Amino acid sequence: MARKGKNYARIDFRGTDKFPAAEDVTNQIPESLLQGVPYSAEMAIGFNSNMNMFAPSPERWDKALKKLPFYIHISPFISEMALYADLFLPSTTYLEEWGYDHSPPGSGFAEVRIKQPVVKPLGAARSIIDIVFEMSRGLEGGLAQSFANMGNDSEGFVKFRTETLMPWKEFLGKGVWKGRDYEYKKYGRIFNTPSKKFEFYSGNLKSLISKMRKGAEKDFDYLPNYEEAKCLGEKEKYPLLLLPYEPLLVIENGSQNYPWAQEIFLPMNGVGWETLVEINSETAKTLKLKDGQVVWVESPFQKIKAKLKCSEGVHPSVVVIPFGQGHYSYGKWQKGIGVNPNEIIGVDYDTLSGQAVFFNTRVKVYKA
Repeated sequence: MARKGKNYARIDFRGTDKFPAAEDVTNQIPESLLQGVPYSAEMAIGFNSNMNMFAPSPERWDKALKKLPFYIHISPFISEMALYADLFLPSTTYLEEWGYDHSPPGSGFAEVRIKQPVVKPLGAARSIIDIVFEMSRGLEGGLAQSFANMGNDSEGFVKFRTETLMPWKEFLGKGVWKGRDYEYKKYGRIFNTPSKKFEFYSGNLKSLISKMRKGAEKDFDYLPNYEEAKCLGEKEKYPLLLLPYEPLLVIENGSQNYPWAQEIFLPMNGVGWETLVEINSETAKTLKLKDGQVVWVESPFQKIKAKLKCSEGVHPSVVVIPFGQGHYSYGKWQKGIGVNPNEIIGVDYDTLSGQAVFFNTRVKVYKA
C-alpha cells in the first residue's frame, strides 16, 4: 500500500520540475484541491495546523476545505482550520504527552531529550502518536503490520526510538542523553557532498537541477549571489513593502485565548488586544497621517484596517504588521480581535525550496 501510494503524483508538486528542492510546499495544497490537480482528493487529515490563519492569502484554504469531501482535524484547540472538520479529534498539549527531540545538524554536539507528561490529559484528549497507533490497528494488511513493533503507544514509541542510547529507567531519571563531541577532520562522514569535501557551491543542488530541469544546470548560478526581489504590486501605486512579523506570544498552532496573553501581546509597544500598523514617522508625515489614527493598509489583493503606530525604528519604505490577531475562532479572548496581515499577502513561492513568500507584497497606507 505504501509503495503504491508513493507512486502517486505529489499534490504539492514537491520534488518536481516546479519545486525541485522542496521537501513540502504546503501553500500549494489549496490550489491543487480546488483545481483537482493532479487528482481530486477525497479526504485529508490535519495535525496541529491552522493554515486558514497563517498562510498567505488564507481564504484559499477556506474554499479548499469547503470543497474537500471529508476532513479530519486533530489539535488541542478549535482553530479556524478545525471549523471545517467533519470529524474533530482533541489532542494533548506538550505538558500532557510523551515525545523526544534532538540537537539540530550543525550544532556541534549530539543530544537527545525525552519529554514526559507532567499532568494527565484533559477529558478524552489523546496524543497524536496514540491516535496514529489506534488508526493503524483499525486497518488490515501491511499498514497495521508496519506499526505493530514500534511501541504500541506514545510512551512505547519514545522508548522504541531511544532505548539503544541509554537504559529506559536511567533515561527517565536523567531526561537527556549526550553523545560524543564533534570530531574534527572526519570529513568523509561530515560532508554529505558528491566530492566528500567542503564545496563552495552545492554539488547536490547541481545534480538535482540537472535531473529535474534538463539543460538548466548550465544557466544556473550555484554560488551565493544577489537577485533583485520580485515584488507583487506596482511600486507607483503601492509604494511601501509589507513586512509581517511574529510576536513571541504567537504560536501558529497554539492559542492565545487568555486575557493575560492578550494584555501583553505587543509588550515592546506597551499595548495588547489589537493589531498595530507601524510605519516610519517621516513616512507618516509624507502621507499626512498621525500616530493613533485608524488607517487602511491595501495591497493589490485585499485591504485591512488597524491603528497606526509611528516609529523611528521602522525603515521609511516598509510597513510592519504583527501576525497573531484577526481570528474568527478559538474563543472569546481571541475571536474578533485585531486583523490578520496574511489576508492581504499575495501567493508566491521560492522556486527551489517551495517555501511560501511573505515579504514581497507591496501596499499603500491611507486614512480610514
